[in-house]
Amino acid sequence: MGELYDERRQEPRYATSGIYYMQSAGRSTPGRILDLSVNGAMLEQVEGQPLVEGSRVNVVLSFSGQPEFVADVLVQHIVSGHVGVEFYDMSPEHFSTLATLIDQHQRSR
Repeated sequence: MGELYDERRQEPRYATSGIYYMQSAGRSTPGRILDLSVNGAMLEQVEGQPLVEGSRVNVVLSFSGQPEFVADVLVQHIVSGHVGVEFYDMSPEHFSTLATLIDQHQRSR
């Protein structure tokens, strides 16, 4: 399954270090952001999160030196403690933050 998913990717992913939270009334347990692209991310699965493949949830993404931003994501797959998500909807301001992060990764290569 991993190979099939890799072949479907349209944009390169970059290993990164950041944290994410499920958006709710209060902060949930943070999880690590393992990689990032303009279209999605690979997240560390956190025990007790109500994530189901095919569901849409809002996550808060946080990276050092950047403002936090919120993304509506579609959970594509959950395998071996990793959650692959596709960004579904994001405000222009938050997309700009994401694009800046991707640009920084591209320049550092």
